[in-house]
Amino acid sequence: MKLNRRNSILFYVFLVIFVCPTGIVISQQLGNKPNILWIIIEDLSPDLGCYGNNLVKTPNIDGLADQGLRLSNVFATGVACSPSRTAFVTGFYQNYLGAHHMRYPDELKPALPDSIDPIHIHLKEFGYQTANIKSFPGNGKTDWLFKYNTDSYDFEKWEELDSDQPFFARINLRLTHRPFEQDEEYPVNPDEVIVPPYYPDHVVARKDFANYYESIQVMDRQIGKIVEDLKESGLDRNTLIFFFSDHGRPMTRAKNYLYDSGIQVPLIISTLDDNLRLKLGLQGQNESLFSLIDVTATTLGLAGAGSVRTQGISILDEPEGREFVWAAADRIGEIHFKSRMIRNEKYKYIRNYHHDFSVNSTSTAHRKGRHPIYHLLNIMNEKGQLNPDQKKLVEPMVAEELYDVSSDPFELHNLARDPDFSIALDRMLRTLNHFTKEIKDRGMERDSDEIVQVFKKYGEDSNMRNEARILELKRKVFQLVEDDK
Repeated sequence: MKLNRRNSILFYVFLVIFVCPTGIVISQQLGNKPNILWIIIEDLSPDLGCYGNNLVKTPNIDGLADQGLRLSNVFATGVACSPSRTAFVTGFYQNYLGAHHMRYPDELKPALPDSIDPIHIHLKEFGYQTANIKSFPGNGKTDWLFKYNTDSYDFEKWEELDSDQPFFARINLRLTHRPFEQDEEYPVNPDEVIVPPYYPDHVVARKDFANYYESIQVMDRQIGKIVEDLKESGLDRNTLIFFFSDHGRPMTRAKNYLYDSGIQVPLIISTLDDNLRLKLGLQGQNESLFSLIDVTATTLGLAGAGSVRTQGISILDEPEGREFVWAAADRIGEIHFKSRMIRNEKYKYIRNYHHDFSVNSTSTAHRKGRHPIYHLLNIMNEKGQLNPDQKKLVEPMVAEELYDVSSDPFELHNLARDPDFSIALDRMLRTLNHFTKEIKDRGMERDSDEIVQVFKKYGEDSNMRNEARILELKRKVFQLVEDDK
C-alpha cells in the first residue's frame, strides 16, 4: 500500500500508528527467505564518509553503502539507548509499551502486551534460527526496558549457524559510545574539525569531536571484520545487512535531547550478494522520512512475517516514507524531561512539558564526568564568552520549539513565537496531540512514587560516584581555556 501525502493529517497519523501487514509486496519478489543481519552501533549520528563527512575515514561502511541503499532521514524514537532499543526490537513505540524511562531496575520493568515480542522471537516462528553474535567487546548488548528471557537466542557465534536454514543475527558494537577509543593509525587533526555553531569553536570542543571521529574509524574496521567473517563462513550469500545506530552522537545537545543531533541516525540496507541486491533494487539514496521502528517492519516483511503487527512501515514496500516521525524524552537519571517531538520534512516541533532547566544543566553526573563541552560551556558563560546561539544551552529551556529544519538544519532559530509561523505551529501541535492520544502515550501519565524515588536515588548515587571525575575534568577544561587566552 502506498501512502498518499494528500490524505488528511489525522488519517495519516492513524495509518502509520496501526499499520497491519507489512512487507507483503517485497517478500513476494524473493524466492528463498533471506538471511538478515542487524549491525547496531551505539551513539552515532550520520557522521560517516558516505554521508558527506570528509574528515572521517570509513571505507568499510562506505562500501556497504555503495553495495546497497543509504537512507538519509531516519530517526530514533528515543534519545537514549534503552528507550530506542525497546522500540526497534519490538516495532512499537516505547511509550505505547509503558517502557519509556531510561533504564528501569529489573523489578520495575513492565511485561510486554500479549502478541508483542522481540523481533527474533517472531522470526523463530517463521523458521529462522537466531543469533546474538558476541565477537567484539561490548557485543551482546540488548538493554531492553521490558521483562524477557535473556537466553532466547539460539546461538552466539557465526560457526554455530546452519547454512541450510535462514538466520536472523544481531551484532552490537560498543563504539562509538564514550569513552572514545583513539585511532593511532589515522589520527584526526582537531584543527580541521568544524563544530556545530551552537558550540564554542574552541580546542576543547574540536578535540572532543576529533576523538569521537577517531572512534568511528576504529568501529569501521570492526565492520570490515564482520564482512570478512561473513565471506569466510559462506554466510554472505542471500544475506541482507542493516547497519544503523540506536540514537545520535554522544554530545551535549545531542544524545538525551530531541534535536536532530540526538535522534537522527544512519541507516544502510546492503548485501554482498549481487543477485539479492538486484531483486530488491538496493542502490542509491532515499531521502524520505523513516523511523527506526520501520527497520523492524521491513525485516519482518522480508522474512515473510509481514502478518506480525507493528507500528512501523516497510521501507522497501513504501519508499516514499512517512509524513511525520515522532520521538520522546522522559526520565534520564534524576532529570524528568517529559518532552515530545513531531517532525516532517520541513518543520520540527518540540513540546517540553518540563523546562525549568537548561540543556547543559540537565547533563547527568556520568556526562559531567566525561563530556568536556559541558564544562567548556559553563566556564565560557561565566567569562561572558558565549555568543547568543551558544548561550541558549545554559539558559532555561522553553515550553515550545518550532524549527524550519529545511533551512535551519542546526535548529538555531525558534519560530514558535513568530506570528508568521502560527499556522505551522498549530498544525504540528495538533498532529502531536493526536499522535499522543492514538499511541496511548504512557509517559503522559503520573509516575508511581516508587519510580520517582528509584530515579531520584539513581541520580544521587551517580553524583557521588562521579564527583572526583567531574572535578578533574572541570580542572582540565578550565586550564585549557586559560591557556587559550
